Amino acid sequence: MKPNFKEMSVPELRKYVLTHRDDMEAIRALFHHPSLKYQEMPPLVTGDGLPIAENIRIAEEEIKKRVEREQEKQQQREKAQSENLRQKLEREIEAKLRSQIELEVEQKLQENLEKEIEALIRAIAQFLASTSGFSSRLAGSIPYGIATLHALLAIRAGIEDFGDF
Repeated sequence: MKPNFKEMSVPELRKYVLTHRDDMEAIRALFHHPSLKYQEMPPLVTGDGLPIAENIRIAEEEIKKRVEREQEKQQQREKAQSENLRQKLEREIEAKLRSQIELEVEQKLQENLEKEIEALIRAIAQFLASTSGFSSRLAGSIPYGIATLHALLAIRAGIEDFGDF
């Protein structure tokens, strides 16, 4: 027994038609459901087969409007896809550039730190040469050992008397 198609909602009818694709009565009921707004086109020809110019003009105008609406929808879809792609590319580029910039900054900081350490070691060597009687050549050859680094860090932190024993 078939259900009453006139009492079914559009979603119910769609579901029924999808499961009963050969039921022409259900398909017609779906296409002519009262809640669906559709415009019935006037006949394009008379009963004798003669074209009706005014009806043909109306049909052409309606077809043009539909084509324009579809083109507008397609443009909106393409614009949305383009925007999504642009945003995705921006995120990828930003991520790659961020890591590259971080690497460059780290290298610059390392270079600056090495320069500062060299300058501090020279200053320590000059200090040792002037206060302890070490030759400046001997004092200048202080290795980058732990004691030297402690001294450098102490100088950098402003700790006084770090070398007093």
